[in-house]
Amino acid sequence: MRLISKFLLAMLVGLAGVLAVTTPASASPPPPTQLGGLDIGAYCRSIGYADAALTGTTAYDWHCVAGGRQGDLAFDAACRWQYGNEHVVDRIDDFYDPTSVSCWAVQPDVVTPDFEKYCTGKGYSGSALLGTTVYDWHCVRYGRAGPTYYDIDVPAACAELTHGYARLDRFANFYDATTWQCRV
Repeated sequence: MRLISKFLLAMLVGLAGVLAVTTPASASPPPPTQLGGLDIGAYCRSIGYADAALTGTTAYDWHCVAGGRQGDLAFDAACRWQYGNEHVVDRIDDFYDPTSVSCWAVQPDVVTPDFEKYCTGKGYSGSALLGTTVYDWHCVRYGRAGPTYYDIDVPAACAELTHGYARLDRFANFYDATTWQCRV
């Protein structure tokens, strides 16, 4: 009888091991994937312009041009067109570098970072917006000598505030400080 009990126990443990290996783990979304750069000229031609032109020194200084007319350029639309996927967004790595625009495949989830929560979680007094652009967010520490401001590491804030779920930081409009996004 004891031999049969050991045999059955061994069979159950073996079956549990097989099931554990063959049962899929909880599905988590794939991380954002960088697809590559953007052929801005090809996109402009696809919407009826002759080409693209860089008229300044920032990412927003790219324009579609034809003859004497100049049109604004929506990088997110250009990324979706170029990669043929509705779940593609643009990401500007450095607003002051017009060549830093890239396209990323993402999930539809969008999380707005809570900079106040991030900063207080890091031991600062809070967060402060010292201007109107997305680069004007800072953590602040108040002291006897007055406030001291610290840059916010937005990718770290996205990862920390979403427990590692959102891995891509991007802004939708450089001139609107409230448009930071954490993307999956």
